[in-house]
Amino acid sequence: MKRTGPTKQSTKVLIDRLEKKAKTEKQAVWKAVADKVALPTRQRISVNASKLEFLSGKFPEKTLVVPGKVLGNEKIEAKLEVIALSYSAGARKAIEEKKGSAMLLKEALGKKFTASKLMITA
Repeated sequence: MKRTGPTKQSTKVLIDRLEKKAKTEKQAVWKAVADKVALPTRQRISVNASKLEFLSGKFPEKTLVVPGKVLGNEKIEAKLEVIALSYSAGARKAIEEKKGSAMLLKEALGKKFTASKLMITA
């Protein structure tokens, strides 16, 4: 039998909560994030912290949303505001050393964000 999505229960709950947030707040960005998190693990996005640093330089007023894992052990120079499904230990440490924000998607569900201030990265 072919798998149709994530098997981890916490990920399924997160997807449901993201879809509900999209409907209640009328922000399609959360639906797009839910669709990307629902992909099989092998197809899920992983982004290096240095790429996020580059994107924050181009879009300084945006909060970067990663519907996957943030990776990296290298030093970053910019203060980043990132929302992601998960972080490697090195990436979280690098972001927080620069007084940046490394928030998990499940933590972000309880907060209000303006859709125009969010940018989904791939």
